[in-house]
Amino acid sequence: MKKFGKILAVIAVLVIVSLSCTKLDLTNDGMGTLTLTNSSYNTVQRIMINGVSYGTLDPGAKKDIKLSPATYSWQLVGISGGTGCSAASLTVLAGYRYSYECRG
Repeated sequence: MKKFGKILAVIAVLVIVSLSCTKLDLTNDGMGTLTLTNSSYNTVQRIMINGVSYGTLDPGAKKDIKLSPATYSWQLVGISGGTGCSAASLTVLAGYRYSYECRG
């Protein structure tokens, strides 16, 4: 009977440890994420990162862009009558999320 109690105790410890491990973030792929939000009411904005277009953002839209660790220059440029937002610099670290909102 004592042996059975020890086995149950070991199983209980293993279950607790396995449940706590599910909370770990194991999805780090070595990249960082830049989340851009276009909060303008009527301006479509072009996403420019290091001079390369990463598509557009409609008014009210949000987009996640995965970037490798490095320093980037980025800007949202208004292409449908609005001004967009000023250029900015960002140093991306692996596993981090950076969020910016443009109302221009």
